[in-house]
Amino acid sequence: MRVWFVTIVFLAMALSPLVNHSTELEDLSERIQHSTPLQTSLSASSGWITGGEEITITGSGFSDLRDTNVTYDGINHQWTKTTADYGNEAGHENSIAVDSNGHVHIVHASGDGYAFTHSVYDGSSWTPTAIKNCEGSYCWDTHMVIDDNDELHAAYSTNTGLVVYMHYDGSSWSWSQVTTGAKVGPVGIALDSNNNPHISFTGYHQYCGNGLRLASFDGTAWTTNVIDSGGNKGCDSALLIDSNDNAYIAYQDRDQSKLKFTTNKSGSWIAYAPDTGGYNIAYPGYFSSLAMDDQGQFHIAHYDSDNDDLRYSTGVPNGAWNTDVVDSSGDTGRNPSIAIDAAGDPHIVYRSWNGWKLKYATLNPSSPDWQVITIETGSVGDGTGESNSIFIDDEGTMHVAYTDETNGVLRYATKSTGVTVTNEITVKFGHLGSVTGDVIDDSTIRFTTPVVSNSGNVTVSLIDHEGVEHQLSSTFEFIDQNDLDGDGVPNSNDDCQDVAGTSTQDVKGCPDDDGDGYSNTGDVFPNDANEWMDSDDDGVGDNSDAFPNDASETMDSDGDGVGDNSDDCQEVAGNSTQDVNGCPDNDGDGYSNTGDVFPDDAIEWMDSDGDGVGDNTDMFPMDAFEQFDSDLDGVGDNSDAFPNNVNEFADSDGDGVGDNTDAFPNDGTESVDSDGDGVGDNSDAFPNDVNRSADTDGDGVDDTMDDCPESEETDMVDEAGCRIVIDSDGDGVEDIYDQCPEVNASELDENGDGCLDDTDGDGILDSEDECPSTELGQDVSEIGCSDAQLELLDSDSDGVSDLDDTCPETTLGTIVDAFGCEVEESGKEDEEPSSAFESFFSGENDAVTTTLGVSALLLALFTLLQTNVAAALLPDAFRWIQVLRKNSKLTKEERNELTYLQSIIQAYYNNPQELVDELNQLKADLTGRYTNNEIKKQTREKLFTLIEDLLSSTPQELYQIAHNDDYFGLGGSIDSEDRTKLLKEKLAMSDETVSTQVFHPNQQSDIAEPPISAVGAVHDDGYEWVEWPQDSGDWWYRSASSQSLWQKWES
Repeated sequence: MRVWFVTIVFLAMALSPLVNHSTELEDLSERIQHSTPLQTSLSASSGWITGGEEITITGSGFSDLRDTNVTYDGINHQWTKTTADYGNEAGHENSIAVDSNGHVHIVHASGDGYAFTHSVYDGSSWTPTAIKNCEGSYCWDTHMVIDDNDELHAAYSTNTGLVVYMHYDGSSWSWSQVTTGAKVGPVGIALDSNNNPHISFTGYHQYCGNGLRLASFDGTAWTTNVIDSGGNKGCDSALLIDSNDNAYIAYQDRDQSKLKFTTNKSGSWIAYAPDTGGYNIAYPGYFSSLAMDDQGQFHIAHYDSDNDDLRYSTGVPNGAWNTDVVDSSGDTGRNPSIAIDAAGDPHIVYRSWNGWKLKYATLNPSSPDWQVITIETGSVGDGTGESNSIFIDDEGTMHVAYTDETNGVLRYATKSTGVTVTNEITVKFGHLGSVTGDVIDDSTIRFTTPVVSNSGNVTVSLIDHEGVEHQLSSTFEFIDQNDLDGDGVPNSNDDCQDVAGTSTQDVKGCPDDDGDGYSNTGDVFPNDANEWMDSDDDGVGDNSDAFPNDASETMDSDGDGVGDNSDDCQEVAGNSTQDVNGCPDNDGDGYSNTGDVFPDDAIEWMDSDGDGVGDNTDMFPMDAFEQFDSDLDGVGDNSDAFPNNVNEFADSDGDGVGDNTDAFPNDGTESVDSDGDGVGDNSDAFPNDVNRSADTDGDGVDDTMDDCPESEETDMVDEAGCRIVIDSDGDGVEDIYDQCPEVNASELDENGDGCLDDTDGDGILDSEDECPSTELGQDVSEIGCSDAQLELLDSDSDGVSDLDDTCPETTLGTIVDAFGCEVEESGKEDEEPSSAFESFFSGENDAVTTTLGVSALLLALFTLLQTNVAAALLPDAFRWIQVLRKNSKLTKEERNELTYLQSIIQAYYNNPQELVDELNQLKADLTGRYTNNEIKKQTREKLFTLIEDLLSSTPQELYQIAHNDDYFGLGGSIDSEDRTKLLKEKLAMSDETVSTQVFHPNQQSDIAEPPISAVGAVHDDGYEWVEWPQDSGDWWYRSASSQSLWQKWES
């Protein structure tokens, strides 16, 4: 296109509009440039005089000769609009491009999650594809370019500080993070001559960022350079790279109210200010969009936020810049996108908040002023075009992508610019005529041959835009396509265009004297209409020759396919080929019936050894004794001792092991010598030791080294073969006899089996087990007794069973509490009970003295009370005394704690879960206070006993307990006299008949049942059983751990 078209001012364009150039060239004067002919080649060196053939001239320097014609059709083309993607919230932050196939590509953010989406129009329909999410953010201000391989390159920023590069190779997308420290907002992207991407952005900071940056990819990694440093600058950038890999960036310097433009064309970065504003003057440079025309002129569309208008700046580096206000209708000019057509005219689409419109502005020769129209109007508050982009293809068609915020879809609009550009040159064919050719590029011209009146060979030349003729090194011949020789065969099909002929078979249109269709030159028999070929050169034509490809044969009298010259049976048809030719062969094996030993067997014909098996089947055709070799070892099966083993065929010693494998082929008792010592494994006591072979006593020691050759096989021996004694656990029982070889049972092993004696298997040795007959599976204490058994034991005779006794080793005669521990003397040391019995029942802590005579005291007490008491009541009386003692007078500390416990039960008895929580918390508090010496151990133990009882109580029981002071020992104490009365009442209410005689401790009882203190075995039925007297055969039972009277079992 002409340079002046983009450089003259628009007023001059209006006064001198672009003139349409005619595509029909006038005759030019013969101004031949007399120089060395241009070295060229033609895709075809000849053509018909009727013309119409497409010819390509290949050479160089054609761009300097061409005549460029820019044409504007003047038609008021209209926008065609459609919806490209109906997806939810589609079309945001879009960018558009068109590939070499005319397919339209739009990348945009869509969906509630704003996924990066690729929509493609293939000429018939749109196909959207969601590629990826936007790093949990939003794909801001996406920009895209397309390379010469139709691959897409896009970039966008996120509000998390990322710049992301996207690449589409024609089949799939890939992506990478360019930087993590970017300010969200518009970024620019462009490609260098190697199709490597470069991306402009600003560093992370408030407002306009922290300086302009350029990230470049070298094919391996990204590197980033700061182009213009400083705060509040570098945002809203746009990037271009020319064919020489020079970069150009438009961006905003918000701190100085400037639109800036910078380039590294000179070798270093130089910045210019195409538009400058100021306070209450202008604030240009927002949403910069950059384009460059074919003449190197730059065009920038940008938004002035101070005046809310659209601005356009144009110029060149180190030259003058001009700025126009394109649209000042108010609240307009946001997010502009610019593209330049082939004539260098700018086309801008942008958003207007004044009416919520997508608008379009352009400059062209039809008017000196900007022409502004509305493409589409949306609803108030939503509208259209908030995001938009524009692309002009090679056909001069504009493609616009934009959002429809009202309906949340992606829209697409297209319209012709009305501009076409042609690069032409005149191609001259000597005196025959000329045509206009299209200059495709600097090395290619394409044209269609003209119609000429005469045939002939002419010189080809080019006439340039100044009318100078340039002769080419190539010539061209015009040919008449008619029938030159008049034989009715068109020249295009005539093999003898200059000689008339009728041949049609080998060639067309050539002489054929015998009229058989074959030309005279191609006919071996040019005067014989029945023959024309002799393939075997035997002088007999193929049509008459029974064997046209066999020079030795021409006839087949019997018709069997065997020529008479070779047929041994000329009068009888046959197909034999081996012993004789052409004779009968019934089985078709190639051997005649008379020469075939097996005339009816197609796979056999000879039997060389006469064994009745054909040579083809016989693996030993020369040995009548052998026919088969199953293992293919070369030895016939009849002679092979191992006919199915390819590795063996002989067994000299008859032991079933082949000689090749047998280490002793002549010894039937041996076949293997594992250690290679010459002694067979069957005889070798050490088959894997080459140094040893004999062991008479079988103790594992070779006879030559055995000092004790008569030891037993079961003995453990040393290296000299002598018996050794091993006692691993040192209990005196040899390991070979020790049933517990890892346990030293010397402590107690009466049966000598090497195991410690533990009759009931409870882990307590019999010598230490006070309950050696505990039922298997019961948990036991350190003395070997279960809880049920401990309940009946009182090791320290303090009146408290071992199960309840916290101090089980109390000294005999010590005053203890309910837990068997020594209690402190009360302050009433001077107050003595009125009698021994009153003291006994008083409830004081000193009331019960542990002695061996407790039973005697009870019996004496019952005698003095004049009651019918017998030894059978001893257990009940004993427990009554325990209850009185356990309900002894409380200390102040105990009363306080019990009162608090009672308050908890009364507060939460009807809320089990909260009650459990409170009781567990109380246990923790008691432990802490005990640890800090705030309460006594006795107090903690009493409270723990009650808490455990409460935790296992039913809701009904909790209700009753909550309203019963006596349960907590808070109902008041009972003095000695009252307790004596209660005991009398209990004894008087007994149903048992007892003896009235006085019972003395040394007197023997007449009652046969076991005492309550007797310990039995607890069984799975829940009862405790004991044989009493021992070995009597009489069995007694009671509830386990109950301390109740024994009941005799009656079968």
